[in-house]
Amino acid sequence: MTMKNVLFPTDFSDAADYAKKAAFKLCKKHNLTLHVMNSLDNVHRYVSMSMTNAGDPSVPGFEPELMLEAMKEHKKQAEKDLLELKQEAEKAGIQIEGHLKSGRMHDDVQEVVEKFDIDFVIMGTHGASGFEEAFIGSNAQKVVRSSKVPVLTIKPVEENDSFDVKRIVFASDFVEEEINKEIPKVRAFANFLEASLEVVYINTPSYFEQTVDSEKRIRKVLDNNSMHDVKFTIFNDFNIDDGIVNFADHVDADVIALITHGFSGLKKFLNDNITETVVNHSSRPVLSFHVPKD
Repeated sequence: MTMKNVLFPTDFSDAADYAKKAAFKLCKKHNLTLHVMNSLDNVHRYVSMSMTNAGDPSVPGFEPELMLEAMKEHKKQAEKDLLELKQEAEKAGIQIEGHLKSGRMHDDVQEVVEKFDIDFVIMGTHGASGFEEAFIGSNAQKVVRSSKVPVLTIKPVEENDSFDVKRIVFASDFVEEEINKEIPKVRAFANFLEASLEVVYINTPSYFEQTVDSEKRIRKVLDNNSMHDVKFTIFNDFNIDDGIVNFADHVDADVIALITHGFSGLKKFLNDNITETVVNHSSRPVLSFHVPKD
């Protein structure tokens, strides 16, 4: 697998800083061009400001002129932050290009991915919980859901500060053919990162399966993809998403890899919901691949 371009969408927050360090390390090690992008999201920002104080934009201090001035200042600060980041990358010997966009982040990501032939995206995420997780979702969730290229999400935790990837765990049920066909891409990415790959099937009470049946199916999928040397494990847990996180903790994996559809049909919705739940709840970096749409 040959890679040349990586995209790092950022809001210049502390959460994004861990992803920035990982992006810098990968770009230096593999001689990649780093594309840094910030989305101003002016429409969302304008609406959010207008809804302040019970949604009355006529309240003193929230006149349209003042809101536009605030957005102008935000753009000025973003340009300053982007310039400083570019200077930091250049000082580290990294080839870098900056992109200041005005739309929604997940839309801007897709535009930059297509225009600049991006190979994968790396971004920070706070994760989400409660109402936000169920109904709103983070920018990272939306990018994972819509991206046509792999997305590596990184939480702002101390364990991710060095980003030294030696072991990747890929979880699947090894049932859907459209997902099974994408597994070699996971192997290729692991090879690119110079990391070992291990696959896991989570066996739960709700979808209990005899070990002999699971082993037979998994081995067939791996053999069909010329992955005879890849180790696989059947791991028991009460539900799939917790099982993935717990197994990664059990083997001390550096990255969790998953394949997602981008929501299409009930079964695919359930599969993708597992991906987003793992992105939210795992402290470990999560590498998400997308099944190509016909």
